[in-house]
Amino acid sequence: MSVVAVQHLAADDIDDAYVLVRLGYADLSRDEWRIVARQRVEADASTGGILIARDGSGRPRGLLLYAIAPKFAGRPSLQIDRLISFDLLDPRAVADTLIAEVLRVAELQDCDSLSLVRPLDAPPHTAALVLASGATVLHQVF
Repeated sequence: MSVVAVQHLAADDIDDAYVLVRLGYADLSRDEWRIVARQRVEADASTGGILIARDGSGRPRGLLLYAIAPKFAGRPSLQIDRLISFDLLDPRAVADTLIAEVLRVAELQDCDSLSLVRPLDAPPHTAALVLASGATVLHQVF
């Protein structure tokens, strides 16, 4: 795996990133991507963004779409919507670099928690994930 550099997606990068978007959102058309990405790029950076990882030759290798979301109580939460990583030999290294950067951004935004977006039609083990997540408080008398 070549070394990757991560930065926030800029308007000029939107079309270049589409090849990766198709890996993570197979049904998203180029026009739909342009609309969604432009909205995110033009939005207030304190509410989230899109990170792009590029290799030494400038080729896109990964995307991470995230939001900084307010919580019911306490400091904001980092919400990862989608992580897309590509490399011929080691896509995990690209993903790790993107995750490290989004965690740095979350720290700058004073986030104190992390949430991951899952489809609502996820398998039955979703309840076990919720119970194990630390977001659940169970009480009983006896």
